[in-house]
Amino acid sequence: MIETTRGLPAAAPDEALGLAREFAAARHAGTPPCHDFSHVERVLAIAERLAAEEGADLFVVRMAALLHDIGRGLEPRIGPDPDRHEELSVELARPFLESLGLEPPLTERILSAVLQHRHRRGREPASVEAACLYDADKLDSLGAVGVARAYLWLGEHGRSVHYRPEGWAGVDPSNNAAENDSLQREWEIKLSRLKDRLYTASGRAIAAERHERMRRFLEELELEVRGEA
Repeated sequence: MIETTRGLPAAAPDEALGLAREFAAARHAGTPPCHDFSHVERVLAIAERLAAEEGADLFVVRMAALLHDIGRGLEPRIGPDPDRHEELSVELARPFLESLGLEPPLTERILSAVLQHRHRRGREPASVEAACLYDADKLDSLGAVGVARAYLWLGEHGRSVHYRPEGWAGVDPSNNAAENDSLQREWEIKLSRLKDRLYTASGRAIAAERHERMRRFLEELELEVRGEA
């Protein structure tokens, strides 16, 4: 784990991180529960752990984790270009980081990690810091927390507890419309594969445990739905 000292203003790193936390918390005010500030806090905690194990720059990882979802409040829910919150987060984060007096190279490292925390548009993590953030963000979709977050999202969109495969098996996996979604479908097309798509060795080890925890939940759910448990 590396502690950044170059590129910082006279203010201590802790002060800069405190300001980032306040800025991010304000940007998440009113965000639906699945992606509220508690998600950021969990991503931060696991990203710190990954950074320590992977030898990443802790300041860059912490700052990027705090800022990675601040654009969600601006994300259009309808229109030709929805779901680009990583780009919107960078747009909001840049002037904030510049206001802290960070040197441009340090600012760019943080922004790159934010931009690369998802690769729906073909981006992949290009640094160990970006990999730590990417993995931490994905880990929050697995395990017990992953189940809880999935049902928060489904509740936000009027969906229910259980859907049989015949209701969604023929739907294009790239179709993210809420009316097609369920925890069962999400597991089948995405979450069951997530543990093999992380970038850090430490992240993959944690993902293997969370994968099994989530698999067991879904197995028990099937038994209860059928009245067998």
